[in-house]
Amino acid sequence: MTLRSTLVLALLAASPALAQPAQAPTAAVAPTDDMAAFEKELDALFSSGGLTAEQAAQRASKVSPTVRRSAAEIEVAIAQAQAAELSRVPQVGASVGYTRLSPIDVPVFGVPGSGMAFEFPVFLNQYVASARATINLSDYVLRYPKLIDAAKLGAEVARVAGHSSSVNAGQEARLAYYEWVRAKLQNLIAKRQLEQVRTTLRQVRALAEAQRLSRADLMRVESNEAVAEQASIQLQNLADLREEQIRLLIDAAPEQPLSIGEDIRVDVTAPGGAKLDDLLGTARKQRLDFKVLDTGIEAKEKQRAAERASLYPKLSAFGQVDYSNPNPRIFPAENEFNLTWSVGAQITWTLNEHLFAKTTDRRLRGETNELRADRENLERGTRIELLAAQQSVAIAQAALATSAKGLAASEEGYRVRRELLNAQRATAVELVDAETDLTRARIAALNARVDLRVAMVQLAHALGNDVK
Repeated sequence: MTLRSTLVLALLAASPALAQPAQAPTAAVAPTDDMAAFEKELDALFSSGGLTAEQAAQRASKVSPTVRRSAAEIEVAIAQAQAAELSRVPQVGASVGYTRLSPIDVPVFGVPGSGMAFEFPVFLNQYVASARATINLSDYVLRYPKLIDAAKLGAEVARVAGHSSSVNAGQEARLAYYEWVRAKLQNLIAKRQLEQVRTTLRQVRALAEAQRLSRADLMRVESNEAVAEQASIQLQNLADLREEQIRLLIDAAPEQPLSIGEDIRVDVTAPGGAKLDDLLGTARKQRLDFKVLDTGIEAKEKQRAAERASLYPKLSAFGQVDYSNPNPRIFPAENEFNLTWSVGAQITWTLNEHLFAKTTDRRLRGETNELRADRENLERGTRIELLAAQQSVAIAQAALATSAKGLAASEEGYRVRRELLNAQRATAVELVDAETDLTRARIAALNARVDLRVAMVQLAHALGNDVK
C-alpha cells in the first residue's frame, strides 16, 4: 500500500463519525469552526506571485546536473567531430638534425702514389633538414567522408540528448510540483481534521462527565484523536519532504520561501480522445528520444562504412624535401648544403589492419543492432505510456465529476445539519460529522484536480508536446 493510501485511510479512520454518540442532547457545545475558515485557509495556500509548474520546469531544466553532464558530452562530441575533419589534412612532418660520426680511414680507389688513385672525402659532421608529406588518396574517397559524417551525426546525437535531458528535467519538476501541492493540501486537511476530532472530543468528555455517554464511546473518540494526530504528523513530514524535493530540482536556497502560484481550483481543458496509432505517430515525430536513436543508428552505419575501407589496400602519395650537408644524393660528397626532393605513390596492404577491420565491423554491427532493439522497445513502451496517460486523463475527468457530485451532496448535508441544529433537532457532534464529510469531499475534489493536471502533464510528455 502506498503512503498516500495509508494516509487517506488514516484520515478516514480519524473521522468522528466512527464514535458518534446516539442522540446526544443539543446542550453540547456548538462547533466554533465554520467552513468559511477553511475556504480562507485554502485561499491563503495559493499565491498570485508563487511558483507554478511551468516555472519549476524552466528552472529545473537550467540547473539540473543531468543537463550539465549532457552539455559536457556535447563538448566531447564536437571535439570528436573536429578531430574527424582534421583527418583529411595530409600527414606533414619536418625534422632538423645533427650527427657526429666517428673517424675512419679515408677510402682510396687505385694504387696510392701512382697518380691514378682517387680518395673519397670523409665528413664527420652531418647536418640535415627534411620535410615530408603523405596523402592517403584512397581514404579521401572511401574513409574520410563517411568518418566525418559519422562524427557529425554523433555530435547531433549529443545535442539532441542534451535537449532531451532538459525536457526530462522539466517533466520531473512538474510532477514533483503537483505532488508538493497535493502534500500541502493533505497537510492542511489533516490539521483541520485533527481540530474537528478534538472539538468532538471536548463535547464527548462533557457528555461523559454528565454521565450521558459511555466510557467506551469516550475512549473511541480519544483513539480517533491519536490516529488523526499521527496522520497530521505524517502528512506534515510528507509536505516537508516534497518541498525539499522541489527545492533541489529548481536549486532554491533554503532560506528562499516557496509558495504555490498555481490555483488548482481553476478548471483546465483536457485534450479530446484520439486513436492510439495517431498518438504514436505524433510521438515518433516530436519526441527527442526517437530522434536520438534514429540519428545514433545512422551514425553507426556511417562509421561501419568508414571502417570497411581498412579491408582494402591503401593508395598513398608522398613527397620529401631534404636540405643536408653532405647530401647523400650528391656524388662525390661535398662539404656544403644541397637541396634534393622526391615524390612518389605507393599501394600498401597490412594483414593486421584487415583482420582488425573485420572485428571492428562486427562490433559496430552489434552496436547498431542494439540501437535498433532499443528503438523497438521505445516504440512499444511509448505505446503503453500513451495508452496509460490517455486512460489516466479519462479516469481523472471521471473522478472530477464524481467528486463534484460528492461535494454537492456534502455541502447540502452540512447545510441541513446546521439548520437542524438551530432547530434543536440535531446534535453538535452530528454537525461536526457533517463538516468532516464536507472537508473530506472538498479534499477529494481538489485531489481530483491535481490528478487531472498530472495526467495531462504525463500525456503531453508522452506525445513530446513539451519539447520546445
